[in-house]
Amino acid sequence: MLNEKLLKLQELEIEFLRLRSKEKELSLEEKNLKSKLEKLERDLKAALNKLKDKEKELRELLNYLDYKKLRIEELKTKKENAKSREEYKKILRAIAKNEDEIIKTKQKVAAIEAEVEALKEAYLKVKNQTSPKMEEIKQQINEIEKDISLIQEKKEKLLSEIEKLKSQLPREEIEKFEELKNKFNGLVFADISSGACEGCGITYSPAEFKELLKNLK
Repeated sequence: MLNEKLLKLQELEIEFLRLRSKEKELSLEEKNLKSKLEKLERDLKAALNKLKDKEKELRELLNYLDYKKLRIEELKTKKENAKSREEYKKILRAIAKNEDEIIKTKQKVAAIEAEVEALKEAYLKVKNQTSPKMEEIKQQINEIEKDISLIQEKKEKLLSEIEKLKSQLPREEIEKFEELKNKFNGLVFADISSGACEGCGITYSPAEFKELLKNLK
């Protein structure tokens, strides 16, 4: 006679394997989503870093301009207190040199300011494109994490039921069950109610099916 407890044990173990497979599938999906999220975050960070680097370059040029302006004021003060014509000419040359550097730096500043504006637009474009995607992916990851947590709870409950059921069965029956399970790829009992074995696929004639049912009683 069919041992109902062993049949139940097989059902519980199959359900456990199904949950474990689903958990792996969800974990892989979560990993892929996190990879996509990391890429979007890198793209956004890269655009921001380019902007910050260019803004830093602009600040340094503006500071350099301020320094040169102060330097010219210092030189003008020295010019007024020059003690010789040679010193006076030397100061004038220094002033002219600094003024030339200011002109060149202002040209660079204008070019860098244009680059900063272009990078701001590029950053905002990337941000507007990636932010909704990132939020969507974060929500998907959150849902998957909830599903995985739920599956883990179910697995723990199933394991507890499996161990409890095994404790109610004779040791020799468990050993035989495990032996058959290994031999038939985890399936000891197969449903034949449709007239075909779900385990091996063999189809039975009405007479064979009737005989099978008779032997199972």
